[in-house]
Amino acid sequence: MSSRSLGPTLIAIGVGIIVVPFLVMFFLAIGPLGWVLLGGAVIVLGIVVSLRESPGYDDIDRSNRINCDDCGARIDADADTCEYCGTAR
Repeated sequence: MSSRSLGPTLIAIGVGIIVVPFLVMFFLAIGPLGWVLLGGAVIVLGIVVSLRESPGYDDIDRSNRINCDDCGARIDADADTCEYCGTAR
């Protein structure tokens, strides 16, 4: 007998016995439209996760930005003019 306890394994098997039939019934009950919606949701989730993990996503340093005195747009603190309204600082 191994030194690993049998308790967690039995708990996992018990949970599987309870959960798996409900999952099977759910997936059989949703029909073709449900499968399309579920697949579409997974695709959208995958796209969102891929975009968020892509290099360059929101790694712009926004700590050195201020509001333009004239139009209120966010501009670089060291900018001479506002890139939106052209007002000189």
